[in-house]
Amino acid sequence: MNFKFIGNAGGIFTGSKGSKILCDPWIIDGVFEGSWYHYPPVKTKLSDIQNVDAIYISHLHPDHFDERYFEFSKDIPLIVLNEEPNFLKKKLIKMGYNNLIEIKNDETVKFNEFNLTAYKPFVKHQYEESILGDLIDSALVLNDNNITAINFNDNVPDVKACTFLREKFKQIDLVMVNYNSAGPYPSCFDNLNVKEKKKEHNRISMRNLEYLCNIMPALKPKSILTSMGSYILGGKQSYKNEYLGTTTGDECAVYLKENLKIDANIFCLRDNQTFDLSAQKQLDKYEKIDLDEMKNYIRSIKEFKYDYETDNEPETQVLCKDTELAAEKLLERLKRFHLEFKTNVFIEINEKQIPIINGEDGNRKLYCKMDNKLLRRILDRKAHWNNAEIGAHITYKRYPNNMEADVHTVMSFFHL
Repeated sequence: MNFKFIGNAGGIFTGSKGSKILCDPWIIDGVFEGSWYHYPPVKTKLSDIQNVDAIYISHLHPDHFDERYFEFSKDIPLIVLNEEPNFLKKKLIKMGYNNLIEIKNDETVKFNEFNLTAYKPFVKHQYEESILGDLIDSALVLNDNNITAINFNDNVPDVKACTFLREKFKQIDLVMVNYNSAGPYPSCFDNLNVKEKKKEHNRISMRNLEYLCNIMPALKPKSILTSMGSYILGGKQSYKNEYLGTTTGDECAVYLKENLKIDANIFCLRDNQTFDLSAQKQLDKYEKIDLDEMKNYIRSIKEFKYDYETDNEPETQVLCKDTELAAEKLLERLKRFHLEFKTNVFIEINEKQIPIINGEDGNRKLYCKMDNKLLRRILDRKAHWNNAEIGAHITYKRYPNNMEADVHTVMSFFHL
């Protein structure tokens, strides 16, 4: 078995008999409402990924399932987790894809020479208290001729899950896991000044790396690929790159080599570079990321426009009225979850604060602000709150500066 990396979470597994499984294809820059870009830039073209036998889609986020350019034969096998609520399955069926290989949690199915085992989210939230938790992620274990790879994607496990996987699969030849927190904190939180944001960026980056050092000894993989989950921001949000709460695969690899208390091969790949799992060997020479070149590239894309910026400016009175209506609809949708929130949530429209969620603690407040054109798109379901949030398009102020994770989760249901 070998794995050819593309970018972010994308790549192709090739089995011992030549079968190819494409994972999470995101090729074209501009996902998450326009702001996410690959770095280094991806040279792979959409035409280069057509000759595959199946596609594994871990979840609905556009850096894993880019609906804009998901153009394959309608009968190609698509490997997905069979777990409700299955937003991804509904989307694929609506798009006309009819050959879904649905795998239940901890179920193994045969696909050509591969044995495939899927997993629902291992934990509700890695770092915060949560009742709802992760609703969409999955992980895939691929086994071929006693060679085993685990593609965790964004479904990062805890020690308990790692212990279970080690006992079940015995030898783990390759682990692919995200080491970044692709969220709005601290870059989008203006209750913090620039110095505080940079401090939080460093704290979160270190927290994520320490977490990997904590869980990997329970898994004991032979090799760990640290190129997964990398991205940069382009367009008018590009100034937030310096305090995103993320780091590069190179920095992750260095940290793990210095601090991981197991003997593992820790490595990075670039677009179109391949790792041979059987030989435990990189087949191409890796070139480290030049941080100065990366900064120059970010400067070169900072003037790029997002699609919503070309929309007409919405009429303020109508926008406010529809925001209030969407807040009412949100509360109706949330009744099925039986949740109680501490935080009071407001959306600002032209200096007017519109209440969205009334929390139990009058002192806990979360203020949200974005381009009115993007808000209009979210209300009309032409954009999505969660994608806008991950894309760093929403500015927040939070008092006190304590996260209530489920508040951010349920805002995904905010729309008309």
